[in-house]
Amino acid sequence: MKRVTRVLAAIAIVSLIAAVGCSKKTPSGTGGTKKEVKIGFIGDLTGSNSALVVPGENAAALAFDQANAKGDLKVKITFVPLDNKEANPTTAPPLAQQLISDPEVVGVIGPAFSGETAAVQPLFKQAGLVHITQSATRASLTAGGFTTFFRGVGGDTDQAAAAAKLAVKGKSCSTVAVIDDKSAYGQGYGDIAAASVKALGATVVTRQSVAPATDYTSLVGTLTDKKPACVIYGGYEPQSSIIVKQMREKGVKAIFISGDGSKSTKFIPDAGKAAAEGVLFTCPCLDANVSTDPAAVQFVSDFKAKYNGTAPDIYAPEAYDIANIFVSVIKGCGDNVTRQCVLDGVTNLKDFKGLSKTFNWTTDPKALHEVTDKGVNIYEIKNGAITLDGNINTVVP
Repeated sequence: MKRVTRVLAAIAIVSLIAAVGCSKKTPSGTGGTKKEVKIGFIGDLTGSNSALVVPGENAAALAFDQANAKGDLKVKITFVPLDNKEANPTTAPPLAQQLISDPEVVGVIGPAFSGETAAVQPLFKQAGLVHITQSATRASLTAGGFTTFFRGVGGDTDQAAAAAKLAVKGKSCSTVAVIDDKSAYGQGYGDIAAASVKALGATVVTRQSVAPATDYTSLVGTLTDKKPACVIYGGYEPQSSIIVKQMREKGVKAIFISGDGSKSTKFIPDAGKAAAEGVLFTCPCLDANVSTDPAAVQFVSDFKAKYNGTAPDIYAPEAYDIANIFVSVIKGCGDNVTRQCVLDGVTNLKDFKGLSKTFNWTTDPKALHEVTDKGVNIYEIKNGAITLDGNINTVVP
């Protein structure tokens, strides 16, 4: 009797082990291991522009973690960030090809900068792989018929025109110096700003392109001679903060206005609190840290909890929104998450409510797949902190 009992017990154990083994192989949708799909990310994660990119990478990672934890997806989303150091256009295509070659990659966030974005657009179009940028703002990016590319923010045309409006109508600057850093982004911003300044009836006293440097003595000398009331700079931090610091050291008191490439938490410490005071930024972005919207407040709380108290910086809300667009579209694909399904879902997106805006896309071939809500906000450094003044149309009616 005892032997029979032992035999039955052994059979029961073997059956249990077999059942467990079978459960591990259960396909997605029946309670077992889920199929994996991947969303890529391309941006400068370790170079001099990383302060403008890492917040978006972290926000996207947060969104995918939250989506996987919720448990209502039939697949698992794996996030694949790739570092394109210094946002180099020549190193971006191999990274794009790396994502294209992985059949599990069904979408990409980015690239973050305009030059690298232009370099990969043809590759992603040929592969049928959708990519949505959270921060590449060059106006021409949406004019090339790239049906797989989408822009989640307003472009340089919008924010550079806002900079001119702020200078001429908001700050009553009749003389303006327009400078750029020779980057694709900076030159585009500067050209549009200069044209807009002239259209508003003010004078552009100097229009210069100056490569990134640590010594801007020659530029500051020109500003000292020309005496502009406002300086508009198209370029990135840390160059913009160096220019402001050296301007103030030489007594140049012109109002300094720059774009989203300069709006970074590093600007004030790099320029110095006194020199940075009063600097203005245009940005087609939401600073969730100064928003009172409950969803934004929750996002800031979740972000800080995940990243050891670090607050979300520039373009974090936009990247979070884009990640959640992918989550929504992937959910809609059910078990059949393909590149074509994801591309179709993003293309046909309607009224997606995000933190930063409600997302819809333009259909004009001359400006294809731009987000229709292009609201440009004005930020100002006051009392040693970056504060939100409001939408340009509110700040300068």
